[in-house]
Amino acid sequence: MEASQDLQTPPKYINDDDVSQECQNLISSLPSEKDSTGKKLYNYQGSWYYPNTIQAILNFQKHFRAKDTDIVLASLPKSGTTWLKALVFAVVHRNKYAPNLVSHPLLSDNPHNLVRFLEIDLYVKNQHPGLEELPPPRLFATHMPFQTLHESLRDSLCKVVYVCRDIKDVLVSRWHFISRLVKKEELYSNYPVEEMVEKFIKGLTRSDRFRIKS
Repeated sequence: MEASQDLQTPPKYINDDDVSQECQNLISSLPSEKDSTGKKLYNYQGSWYYPNTIQAILNFQKHFRAKDTDIVLASLPKSGTTWLKALVFAVVHRNKYAPNLVSHPLLSDNPHNLVRFLEIDLYVKNQHPGLEELPPPRLFATHMPFQTLHESLRDSLCKVVYVCRDIKDVLVSRWHFISRLVKKEELYSNYPVEEMVEKFIKGLTRSDRFRIKS
């Protein structure tokens, strides 16, 4: 896949156009910082999010009901999320799709479409995304930390699969990912590695999760 030099239209979860009054009141009380593009992030339950993402998390915490057969894939961005989604999807559905079947979904679709994110996909679009209708086992993904997931999962026997990668590798992977989205001269002049390390340590790293154009 060749990377475009331009970013696509920013995804919905980084915006602030779909926030309830309740969420606005919460956000007004939270610590804030700016990401590398100048957008504001807010610290909710120990992690940094955009307003629409906080609204989605509130929707998730209020409405999500975990089932014992659920599988939730948890990861830090750029730590192997796509690989983990593909691997778990293949394992869970190994009896449904023969290994050499040409119609296997992973041969024609992106793992991110097959295992959806709770807070930056499903609940950012709808308070009630109709998850109750999905057949078991339901597969979901998240970048939320455990303390944010806990209330919705604590009374369930569902499985949480966490992928852990050396933090230095995550940082390097992130740098190379960003370099595929912008021209290298702009990257070095507008987003020096020292700034990225500082923001990475603070957790201010969510703004660069744009999809790459093919």
